[in-house]
Amino acid sequence: MHVTEIVLHSTSIIIVVITAILALQLIRLSGKTNTWIYLSAGILLLAIASFEQYLEHSGISAGLFTNHIFIDALRLGTSVLMLAAVISGVSIFRERKMGLELLDKQIQRLQHAPPESQIGMTDSERATRQALIRSGRHGVSVVTALQYLRDEEQRIVQTLKDWQATFDAITIPVFVYDRSYHLIRANRAYLERAGATMKDIMGKPYFDVFPKLGRPIIDPPQNAGRDIADSEVRLPTGEVFISRNYPIYSENNEYRHTLHTLQEVTLVKQAEKSIRRVRLSLKVVANCIREMLKENNEPQMLHTVCKVAVNSGLYRAVWIGRAEQDDKKTLRPLAFQGHSQDLGQLPDSTWDDTGDSRSPTGVAISTGKTCVVQDLMHDSKFSIFRRFAAKNHLASAVSLPLFQDETVWGGMTFYSDEPSAFSDEEIDALEILSASVAFSITELHSGPDHKTGLLPTTQSLGPSRAHLEKIIVALETAIEARSDYGAPNQRLVGEIGMAIAMEMGLTHAQAYGVRLAGIVHDVGEIHVPQDILRKIGELTPDEYAQIKSHPQAGYDILSKLDLPWPLAKTVLQHHERMNGSGYPNGLSGDQILLEARIIAVADTIVAIAYQSQNHPHLGIPAALVEVEKGKGTLFDPAVVEAAVRLFQEKSYQPTPEGHSQVPAPMTL
Repeated sequence: MHVTEIVLHSTSIIIVVITAILALQLIRLSGKTNTWIYLSAGILLLAIASFEQYLEHSGISAGLFTNHIFIDALRLGTSVLMLAAVISGVSIFRERKMGLELLDKQIQRLQHAPPESQIGMTDSERATRQALIRSGRHGVSVVTALQYLRDEEQRIVQTLKDWQATFDAITIPVFVYDRSYHLIRANRAYLERAGATMKDIMGKPYFDVFPKLGRPIIDPPQNAGRDIADSEVRLPTGEVFISRNYPIYSENNEYRHTLHTLQEVTLVKQAEKSIRRVRLSLKVVANCIREMLKENNEPQMLHTVCKVAVNSGLYRAVWIGRAEQDDKKTLRPLAFQGHSQDLGQLPDSTWDDTGDSRSPTGVAISTGKTCVVQDLMHDSKFSIFRRFAAKNHLASAVSLPLFQDETVWGGMTFYSDEPSAFSDEEIDALEILSASVAFSITELHSGPDHKTGLLPTTQSLGPSRAHLEKIIVALETAIEARSDYGAPNQRLVGEIGMAIAMEMGLTHAQAYGVRLAGIVHDVGEIHVPQDILRKIGELTPDEYAQIKSHPQAGYDILSKLDLPWPLAKTVLQHHERMNGSGYPNGLSGDQILLEARIIAVADTIVAIAYQSQNHPHLGIPAALVEVEKGKGTLFDPAVVEAAVRLFQEKSYQPTPEGHSQVPAPMTL
């Protein structure tokens, strides 16, 4: 064999070995099956061709290797496979270059990724991640890197699914929009309110989807700085939402998009409005009672009540009329106050409860019950009132009968310019006022010097005194309407106080007076702000001073009423203590009215045993322990002993609703 041939054969073998090594490296880096096949088959055929040439030059004949067709096919196949391998290899190296560039970026991102980015990763994923960071592009095969990237992509997809699930778990509507207010994403709550699917809303302006306003709720958030915009949105349906948007910025401080939330507060707003009206109505009642007690002239007193009520800003008009006993059952105006003189004469109204002339005041008089009309414009029973109501901006009304003994002599009506304005609690407060007006008119007609007036003169006050309890109970109901207690505090105090009084041997009439005093013992709290009454924890000196003012305020409300029981003094003194440490006047011992000493013990028992903002529900045993601790220092020993006997020895239990089962006295 010539040297040249030996060199050629050696070179061929070296090329085969080098090609095999490169093939293995390429296989390791690429992981592509087709390239493996091309290279493996090409190397095998190249080796066979080299072996054939060796045999030929050596003069050795061996089967197929003497067949020229086979040899030509072998060489052609080798060339084709090697060409395919080269083309595939070029493609692989091109992909490898792109993969390495992507890998470089990925590694750089991983190096600067925050720790929380590893949340949800398995130990294997975390180890691969760390290996990539440590070794870089030259230490990890493209196969491994690309597999990691595929895993990362799947993890991102799953993260997006988890994010959307979290998004959907939020129960209020949440949506994301771009600079042009076009929707990018929304949660399930938003889609349900919009009545649409994600596909339906994508790319649409949110204000054309929900809420349908025709314009953005606020100015572009990207121009509003980093503050969270907060506004109230009222829809034509009456729904109220608190709208908040959260601008999202990139790392370069560029606006990206906005996350927007809509929290429905319809019921909350309605409740807040109702509470405000109830509190204001209680003040109206207190002011009306205070002012009318200064008047000795009936017409002037009625006019004063109407004027005070309307000037409060709560009512559009107030009307008081008398039921004439004629054939037409005419309603005669006695006093009115409003924003129009037309309110002085109702349109052809009578106190008959039939026909087209029916009016809220007439219904209250004819039935003897409170009449509530929440929509004057659309209530078919009061069709005659529609034009009158529209002209005077009257939307709803409450009419209350005015009694003398068991006879209804007139009616009192409160009008609002809003439909459905009157809550049950506000109606309770207005019933207090109407009962007080009726009681005061009766008082004016009962004196020996009375000669003329709206009502016939009465000599006996028994029925009027009995009617007074309706005023007291209505007042108690109104007080509790502004309370957060879970049970009727005032009523329980009255019932337990009456039971203690009877256990101590007080007369039935005295014990009944204690009950009524207990019912209204905290009436002065209507002048204390709700946030102070609800405050849990230590009060400031100013807040405590306002709390301490409520006995005096209650006394001011009740003191001018001519009552057969010392309710006003009892209310004034129920926070006085035996050692002089109480308020408002620091009375001690026998300076404190017995009824007030009884209410002090009953009030403490209820606060501890049943409910209080500052005490848990501890039960009667704990309450008795507490009052016994204060026996002789804070509380009257005789009252404490009577309370202990009542609960421990006689197993006394208040009635479930706090109503005394002991009948009211027939005579006082």
